Amino acid sequence: MRDDVVYRIYARHDGREKDYYFGAFRSIAETEAEIAKLRAREMNGHNWAEQYHNRGFVIRKVVVETDFEIPLRPKPRDKYTVKDTPKANQPGAWASTIVEVFRRTDSPGGPEKVCEYERNYSLLQTFEPFRQGGKEFALVSRDYTRTAVLDLGTGSVIAEEIDAGGGGFCPAGFYVPDWWDLHDGSVIPGSEYWDADQEWPTGDFGFVWGCHWGDDGSWKVQYLDLSRVRQGVVRREERFGYVELAASGLANPCFTPDAGPPRASAPPRFITLARRGGVTRVTFAVEMQFDLGSGKPEEWQRLRIANME
Repeated sequence: MRDDVVYRIYARHDGREKDYYFGAFRSIAETEAEIAKLRAREMNGHNWAEQYHNRGFVIRKVVVETDFEIPLRPKPRDKYTVKDTPKANQPGAWASTIVEVFRRTDSPGGPEKVCEYERNYSLLQTFEPFRQGGKEFALVSRDYTRTAVLDLGTGSVIAEEIDAGGGGFCPAGFYVPDWWDLHDGSVIPGSEYWDADQEWPTGDFGFVWGCHWGDDGSWKVQYLDLSRVRQGVVRREERFGYVELAASGLANPCFTPDAGPPRASAPPRFITLARRGGVTRVTFAVEMQFDLGSGKPEEWQRLRIANME
């Protein structure tokens, strides 16, 4: 964080105006160990450092100029699990679900129970822990047409959609990008390559997939504005249009309570994000159906996308 000191490695070579940068480290010991590796590297039977950096390596101290701190691991998604138990309702009505939330621990007593809540449908994949501003929350869905936010510190719901917007949209799963979903930790504050993009995401947005009531049953994806959840507000936006998400292959450890604690769970394969220069792009894996005879994409025709004739 701000005013910490990090140590950058640079390599020098005769006749080269600019020194090459080889990373930043938090301690002199780490820095010297990395330099030793660089000096020992060989390429095509020759010493790589002597060939390309014959004036050796230098260490330069740099003072960190950002308040950002790399989030701790494990990610919230790797810290919490849920157990779902069906609850019968009156004849002719579908069952509800009692959802118990647990925090993984290393204690002999096993996971610690945080809270429980009732959902008026089956659980599906409607539990996604995330962090924001030093606190941990989870996206949940108590009502099958509403998204809510659970405070994992208190076990209380602190925000919930006011009405079932989006034409009866029914959440089936959530994703909130964690910092460790997009970064590997190799670039640290104080690095030559550090910028504002490295301090993102911060847990202020997410995604929900589900189906529209009475629709064809395919999963659609919508945007969740989580920037005001601590003020009791969560907003869902249908900003991507009628996108049929290929939502398969998700291995969220929250739904495998009996498995060992995961080291670093992967984000959904069907939603990927990238950010460069403050511009964010999201890529969805989508389902598209084609007419085998003509080769034309039926879904794009239905959506009347231009220039597809």
